[in-house]
Amino acid sequence: MHHMASNREGEPVPEPGKERKLIGDRGDFFLNRVQGEAGVNISACYQCERCTNACPVSHYMDIKPHQAMRYIQLGWREELLKSSTIWVCLSCEMCTTYCPNEVDVAETINHLRNMAVHSSITPKDKSLAIFHQTFLEVLITSGKVNEFRLMSAYYSKPNILKEKMKEGTLKEEILLGMALLRKGRLKLYTPRSRAIKELQKADNQIRGEIV
Repeated sequence: MHHMASNREGEPVPEPGKERKLIGDRGDFFLNRVQGEAGVNISACYQCERCTNACPVSHYMDIKPHQAMRYIQLGWREELLKSSTIWVCLSCEMCTTYCPNEVDVAETINHLRNMAVHSSITPKDKSLAIFHQTFLEVLITSGKVNEFRLMSAYYSKPNILKEKMKEGTLKEEILLGMALLRKGRLKLYTPRSRAIKELQKADNQIRGEIV
């Protein structure tokens, strides 16, 4: 898998023949927005790369965690929201734990993921993005995530079932579901949460709706 190179400051170095981006040409608008909405101090990141070194899945990311922080500082919103990084992230918070300046990298990436869901930008890893969106839809509808309901809703999304069949993973996932069902680990039904109204109110506030 090819990864973009970076210089000592962690700034992406374009491949020969590719258009160079001007540093600082987008101002601090995106940086201030993410810091204000997520409550994180991305300005404190000085590109030590400890977050990337601690990340167990950085090898699968097209933009490494430390590079993602630099992208925000530079205002490169589109590149981040259409990257695979925000969907590959496991939210294990190893990056945040090892940051010497207490930059909440995990929360930042989670916030970028939510921004991507509500944007018109087509994600690089579309199936993961759709799964995340479906997860939120099920959560907001019932207040709890029932695995059977979640996967049913996920497979009903356009082209997902077709993609699973194409990849050859559908049979394996069905067999796994049946095994979990036999062991009582997969419940067909779970009651709605009593806190569903509070959860829906919080979701509306995130979307910027007045409640």
